[in-house]
Amino acid sequence: MRAREPGVDLLRWMVEQYSPSHQEASFAGALVERLGTRGWRAHTDAVGNAVARYGDGDTVIAFLGHIDTVPGEVPVRLEGQKLYGRGAVDAKGPLCAFIEAVELLDDSERAGKQFLLLGCVEEEVAITRGALHVRDQYAPDFVINGEPSGAHAVTIGYKGLLRLDLEHRASRRHTASRDYRAAAEHVIDAWNALKRLCDDWNRERPSLFEQNLPSLNAFHTGATETEEWATAAVSIRTGPSTDTEALLAALATVPTVTVRTVARKNAVSTNGNDALSRVFKQAIRERGVKPTLRLKTGTSDWNTVASTWAVPTVAYGPGDAALDHTPNEHIDLPEYEEGVAVLARVLALLPVKGTSGG
Repeated sequence: MRAREPGVDLLRWMVEQYSPSHQEASFAGALVERLGTRGWRAHTDAVGNAVARYGDGDTVIAFLGHIDTVPGEVPVRLEGQKLYGRGAVDAKGPLCAFIEAVELLDDSERAGKQFLLLGCVEEEVAITRGALHVRDQYAPDFVINGEPSGAHAVTIGYKGLLRLDLEHRASRRHTASRDYRAAAEHVIDAWNALKRLCDDWNRERPSLFEQNLPSLNAFHTGATETEEWATAAVSIRTGPSTDTEALLAALATVPTVTVRTVARKNAVSTNGNDALSRVFKQAIRERGVKPTLRLKTGTSDWNTVASTWAVPTVAYGPGDAALDHTPNEHIDLPEYEEGVAVLARVLALLPVKGTSGG
């Protein structure tokens, strides 16, 4: 493995490219062009993902990252050892670390391997179009989901997510009419039924990762001359053993409310003993640190591809996930360099097909 000169040029350039969801095209094209000058075979695909390959071996190691960010610019600046900017942590930092880690490997460490960089669009929105597209295009042997875990930690699971829209519509009536109930009350009845079911489930499951965590994200009411209505946007962070059909059945007990499923993702996890997890733990221990295994209550593109890519998968990347989406998003540069070092060692250690552990 080649020695690395610490540097932030590529990462800073990536962070300077503002690319909120649905506005990634300019960055995707620029990234593909830049990767081409660094020896990658790169292109944008049919949905706008930035896709790049390095090496031509039979063992495919995919880095499933995303090039979109949440909206809202953070002025890009370097303050001491901290690089500020939207995407520095979530998730251009991890994406850039993978690129630089691959380029550190020598020929013997790359032998038999192909590194597949997937810079997906629209990870930060309900319908993860980029990941849905690549899921059906590739068949990797190992998958590293590029999300901030911290340089010395590996994420081995994400909760699932069920997003729902609730709605009640009825002919307009006078509020003094017999048996009148406002449209809002019907939707609240449905929310309360869902909340009760989640509370009952959670009482028997002390682990936050196993619990169902409902949120009432938006609520609106209104009326026209002939109709009154109420709507609510609801999400439930679900555990690996959650019965989503039971959650939907709870809402069906309020027949006056229409339920529309916006997004549905199952929880994902590994036990931390698969080939990829073991290599990550070895690489971190070689840095003189005890590795941490994390279970996260959010979701990622791992949730989207897991049903098709039944291969060793973890999420990893330098950066503090607590800074995701915040107005002071930044990455510590020593942390970034440590992440590059860990990733490079992981990529060197991963076995190829036909070898022990492959």
